[in-house]
Amino acid sequence: MRNIVLIDRDEGEADLLTTQLRQFGYSVTRFDGAPHEKAIPELTDSVALLVSLPLGADAAAEIEEVSKLCDGFGEYPPIILLSPDSKVTTRLAAVRAGAAALLMRPVSMLDLVDTLDPLSEEKVDEPFRVLIIDDDPRICKYYQMILSEAGMQTMVCNKPLEAFQVLSEFRPELIIMDLYMPECRGKELAAVIRQEPAFDSIPIVFLSSEDDLLKQLDVMTIGGDDFLTKPIRPEHLVMAVYTRAQRFRSLRTLMLRDSLTGLLNHTTTKEHIAVEITRMRREGKPLALAVIDLDHFKAVNDTYGHAAGDRVLKTLSSLLRQRLRSSDVIGRTGGEEFAVALAGVDADAAICIMDDIRIAFSKISHQHEKGEFTAAFSCGLAIFPHYGDLSSLADAADRALYQAKAAGRNNVVMADG
Repeated sequence: MRNIVLIDRDEGEADLLTTQLRQFGYSVTRFDGAPHEKAIPELTDSVALLVSLPLGADAAAEIEEVSKLCDGFGEYPPIILLSPDSKVTTRLAAVRAGAAALLMRPVSMLDLVDTLDPLSEEKVDEPFRVLIIDDDPRICKYYQMILSEAGMQTMVCNKPLEAFQVLSEFRPELIIMDLYMPECRGKELAAVIRQEPAFDSIPIVFLSSEDDLLKQLDVMTIGGDDFLTKPIRPEHLVMAVYTRAQRFRSLRTLMLRDSLTGLLNHTTTKEHIAVEITRMRREGKPLALAVIDLDHFKAVNDTYGHAAGDRVLKTLSSLLRQRLRSSDVIGRTGGEEFAVALAGVDADAAICIMDDIRIAFSKISHQHEKGEFTAAFSCGLAIFPHYGDLSSLADAADRALYQAKAAGRNNVVMADG
């Protein structure tokens, strides 16, 4: 488990934070009272130093004490402060102390976990995929060398009429294309590419010695996103490609993911599960499909408001990401409905995994001005290859979910058979 060092004089708050953080996969090393030397050895392998500023105290002075503690330690993890007030002077003191975040007490567990998670995750950015279409192999090799040295993955196509096959196999995030090529011009090829819905949004950057502005603008109206004139300096090429590819990736993420939770949306979830089923069939392994539905979610919205309901949805989403593998498919398929595909997981293991998550979620306290409350979910499971395709697998998991609801909710039920 990832460790948090917690300094908190309020024993009740410390107990609650410790219990809640454990549900999200964090361990907590606690120290009562003001910052002191005993906390220093624990900071070495910790994700963050979490300091709760006491009520009625001089927040700026307390923050200064934390800063002194860390300065004496040298290398220390990010500092997260829990403050009883949001005064500008308090926030300014937090900034001067180098705090990574300042959250209000009583702290929302969702806000705290959202702050902690990026600090503990290892970010591995996939290289941008760039397709170079040019009939001159020497030019292609040169561009390929420049972009590869910048950390990008490249593919070369010297025959424009074969571009569609390469597009389908490589799935680029940006296309660099020459304007004048035999067999077809770049302008024509761009127009053909734009006719295919699967490739319509991929940025196309023309790279040519053509310096006639009117001709450049004419090409842009066909579907080009940028026009670079040869010769081009390597750093300019890298920057132009990077910014366009980054924007494409960001927009594509918005299209594929649910805006509230950040999980895969309904359509993308089905597509990913279908791919995993195909892979498991090829490898001769099982796959568990879990269908999740929050219990009495309408009552949560009616009692505490839709904003609180949204926080419950985001909390469950965060917990699923925490407890499951990065390779597992996790999606939001409806208002309060989620789907999870566990590749290579059999029935017994799937029940254990989902039941652990169910129990952890039911223990999470949600803060509201009307008082704290908890939420729960029911889960239906079905296993491939007993159910041999996505349709029958999903139907079986749905039936199991209905059984879980009928059995009293807040439980996990495996489909019969």
